[in-house]
Amino acid sequence: MSDARPPGHLPPGSGTPLTWSGRSVGYRPPPWAMRGRAIAIWYRLARPDEVLRHLPRSVQVDADPVIRARFWDLRHDAGPPSRDEERPDGSSWTPIREAVVAIPVRHGSVQGDLPQYMYADDPVYIAMGREVMGWPVRGGRIEIDGPADDAPVDVGTAIVARLIRGGTTVMSASLTITGDVRREEGPIPPRWITEKVIPRADAPGVAVAQLLATGPERIARRDIRPATASLAFSETPGDELAALAPREVVRAEYWSGLDLSIGWGEVLETLGDEVYERG
Repeated sequence: MSDARPPGHLPPGSGTPLTWSGRSVGYRPPPWAMRGRAIAIWYRLARPDEVLRHLPRSVQVDADPVIRARFWDLRHDAGPPSRDEERPDGSSWTPIREAVVAIPVRHGSVQGDLPQYMYADDPVYIAMGREVMGWPVRGGRIEIDGPADDAPVDVGTAIVARLIRGGTTVMSASLTITGDVRREEGPIPPRWITEKVIPRADAPGVAVAQLLATGPERIARRDIRPATASLAFSETPGDELAALAPREVVRAEYWSGLDLSIGWGEVLETLGDEVYERG
């Protein structure tokens, strides 16, 4: 049988299945554009000494860190290229909601937030996040009550968000707008430090273990409104968020008009089987 397969045109960084046409890839390579809004909450832990149990050994953390909690309500274009004739540029926008709890850490001179607990409702986002960036994204249902993502909000507007897994509300936040909007054009993007671990298939151990710096390569804009907020976690068998319960909310904001893109990451350190040892 002759090999009649034509030369492939698959961009590196796309997700399987990889075919010669490239039409079946799970996601595009970065950059991934995202647009939408977010509920942003900063808080201190009820038990600050608990934080070390949730971090890799290769990072450092303050004794009483200010933790980041976020609910994202976005659209992304990371899926396979669209075959829609109305989208000649191949763009394909997919809704995604996500709940995140991140811990501010350091690795040498690099500082960033380590998003140890991430939950999303879109399989493309979950696959690309885990496989490319090492984000520990798992599935969950995220509900947001209040105005639509593109609707105007005023002082006094209330927004409630919750993460539901297995029929239980694992994480919930209630936010009330307290001030006028402040627009940021091109703010400095944050860095997200993640532990990318892919287990071996032939024996216990790791096939890939890296500490990465990832995050937005640019934030074109965001509209920020100050707010007050409450945050709560529930104890459930398959999640550890309740161990990171809040002592106090330090700050809260409502972000709208978000326009950003996620670029390639940077390898900070290559790890080994010690990633499974959490002493």
